Order: sequence, then structure tokens, then C-alpha cells
Amino acid sequence: MTHEYYIKYTTRDLSTGLISVIKFNLLSKIGDDKFVGSYSVPLPGSADDSGFIAFDSLTPSDLLSFINKYGGDADANNGLELFQSSNSGSLATLMTPISTNDLPPNVNSGKITV
Repeated sequence: MTHEYYIKYTTRDLSTGLISVIKFNLLSKIGDDKFVGSYSVPLPGSADDSGFIAFDSLTPSDLLSFINKYGGDADANNGLELFQSSNSGSLATLMTPISTNDLPPNVNSGKITV
């Protein structure tokens, strides 16, 4: 299974450049089957925090790092794994058929002459 992250947008404070939300889609694929989940990750902090990265200097890698760090549960740094697991479960559900079109084994061609 492959996973591709598509950052849709960030919400930022225009005066400080601080990002408060990252909105993204996650595309998970197995062969021709795919599932796209839409997610949002709130980011804590302030522009005064050590390690603050100016908006114009952020890279895709930085954004993925934020998603991983703040997108998880109480155990930080598992956000990517949680989003991918969620998508994988949704994709597996889509790939598991709940109905099918077929004939009973004793009805050979479907033709019935009366």
C-alpha cells in the first residue's frame, strides 16, 4: 500500500506567520483501489517558541513533521501512522464486497424455458 499526502492549505496568522491548522488529503492505494481521506491537524505554539520556522521557509518535510507530531493521540510523533491506519481500514472496507452479481450453481446459463 502506498500513501500520498496532499497539503490543501494552512491557516496562519498574517501578523506572525504562525500556522494554527494544516488541512490535507491522504490518498492510499493498493493497485487500482484507492481511498482519499480529508484531515485537519491543529498546531499549538507561538511565534516566540524556539524552533519556530518562518512561514516562507517552511518545506513539505516540515509540514509532514508537524502532522506526525501533532496529528497523533497523547503519544506524540505517531500522527502519520494513525492517519495511514485510518485510511487503510477505510480502503479495506471498500475492497471487501458486501454483495455480488452471480447465478446459483444449479442455474447454468440463466436461460429458463417454459
